[in-house]
Amino acid sequence: MKSIFTTLIIICIASTAFSQHYQVDTLYKKGPLENRINIVILGDGFTQEQMPKFAAEARKFADFFLAYDPYTVYRDYFNFFAIRTPSKESGVSNPGTAPDAYKDQPVGNKDTFFGASFGHSIHRLVEVTKFDVLFNLMSTHLPAYDLIVVLVNTEYYGGSGGQIAVHTLNDAANTIGVHEIGHAFGRLSDEYWAGSIYGTEAANMTAISDPGSIRWKNWLNSPPVGIYKHGLEGDAAKWHKPTNGTCLMEYLDQQLCAVCREATVERLLENINPVEKIEPDTAASIDVTAGQAFKLGLLKPSRNTLQVQWHLNGMLLPFSGDEISLKGGEIPDSSALTATVFDTTTLSRRDDSRAFRSRAVSWSLKSSVPAVFKIVASSDSVCLRNEVALTAHGCAGALKWSTGETSKSIHVTPDQTTVYSCSCQVQGQSVKTAEISIHIMPLPNATATNGGPYLAGDTIKLAAAGGKTYMWRGPLFFASISPQVSIPNATLNQAGLYEVVVKDVNGCSKTAQTEVKVDPILSVPNDQDVLVSVSPNPARDYISIETKLGGKSNVKLYDQAGRELISDSFEKKTRLPLNLPSGIYLYRVSNGSRESTGKVAVQ
Repeated sequence: MKSIFTTLIIICIASTAFSQHYQVDTLYKKGPLENRINIVILGDGFTQEQMPKFAAEARKFADFFLAYDPYTVYRDYFNFFAIRTPSKESGVSNPGTAPDAYKDQPVGNKDTFFGASFGHSIHRLVEVTKFDVLFNLMSTHLPAYDLIVVLVNTEYYGGSGGQIAVHTLNDAANTIGVHEIGHAFGRLSDEYWAGSIYGTEAANMTAISDPGSIRWKNWLNSPPVGIYKHGLEGDAAKWHKPTNGTCLMEYLDQQLCAVCREATVERLLENINPVEKIEPDTAASIDVTAGQAFKLGLLKPSRNTLQVQWHLNGMLLPFSGDEISLKGGEIPDSSALTATVFDTTTLSRRDDSRAFRSRAVSWSLKSSVPAVFKIVASSDSVCLRNEVALTAHGCAGALKWSTGETSKSIHVTPDQTTVYSCSCQVQGQSVKTAEISIHIMPLPNATATNGGPYLAGDTIKLAAAGGKTYMWRGPLFFASISPQVSIPNATLNQAGLYEVVVKDVNGCSKTAQTEVKVDPILSVPNDQDVLVSVSPNPARDYISIETKLGGKSNVKLYDQAGRELISDSFEKKTRLPLNLPSGIYLYRVSNGSRESTGKVAVQ
């Protein structure tokens, strides 16, 4: 078993192995046990006659889990097995002593394989009691397990998490299971207040409230993530969570929040190596005199976010795929080739993730081809403001670059197409010179606009231009790859900064931003003194604005891009001349703390 889970309690397990073998069903086998998360589903309270029911429920849960975000992105990182363990009696024990016990649920003990029972003090806390039986079974049937899920044969709501995940067959059962796996696998805390004994530092719980150092500081610009207290008094007020009512770890009708998804993905990527196969083997030095291909067999997410970087003697090479070929004259007599694989997933914003979970493979190289003095660039065509590594090969003497540097390798960031040269001086020989031209490609003329400001309920329209491909990101986990996007039924939470990465045909990219404003639709109080009338609507040459509010009022007229066109201060009534093209415009009338907004059509 991989060392994924920290033992929470020392359990005395009987030394006698099971003499009976129980059927193990392979539900999904995506790869070798040593490089997958192996989930084993067990059943309790299913009799021998109910084994088909258990098998169906086990597959149902596996399918649900693999379709759940973020697991669905990494579905090939999991193996699923089910072990058929028939109980003598059907159902689950129920002490019926908890204050929240279900009044219609029969009370009594059941003779089941793992002794699952509802809680004595918290009724919905369903746990197994025969841990010796459970772990003895695993040691003899599937010792390479990583996570155990126990399905309890009752439709009454309940479950628990920790070292194992337990849940019933309630209508919300599969979601209960994913919630409990959030505890067991993701090491997540509940985002409802479960009591002082559960107050602890976790990925989604902390006693720190400083926005600059809180665990989820990198997500604070992504609503609805924020810093929320677990409660207003007592110990609950000391602990903070990233969302309030919008995460599966609080309510079953929600998805995992961004912070919990990040913790889950980081946990997964800590334990799974995306490099599954290497060609050729790294054990011996590789002779590349006649040429040699180097290949990586990668375990890719469903949305492939793996980045491969190749380095020769520490210098970045201009290749990014799974395979690279080298020839003898391209390398010094003795070299080292390294491939580094990193998952660039946007599901995580962890600061140290690249250093923490990059995977590297290295080969030792040799060649009998005489070295030719030349300059090798990490790329001979790069986008503006990108860095290029230049390395001089084949010189046994002193080096001097046109930049004045004397090291074997240099880094340059040219702002235009530039020719670089390097001289090689070997004592007693004439000076050799090598040159290389680095072509600079301009960045795309990226733009991003929106048709706002908007009122709640409007359709947000985003538009980007200047490139070949587009990647949007915005509030509420918004993402799109279309240059023009419509977001119907806008809410106040969808206001904010939208970014789009625009990439051109050369692969050069530039980020553009547009700020979307969404205003509430203000209800008009019944008090007739606060009514605001705007007429005519549609208008042509002018609009009249009238209010019965006392004192000074202000009116502003905006176009669909949010640009202020007309502004006026008035008392009671004003008339604004219009010299505007036909279209829809937005007005805002304010008087003290009161505001009224709306649209006016100009013909």
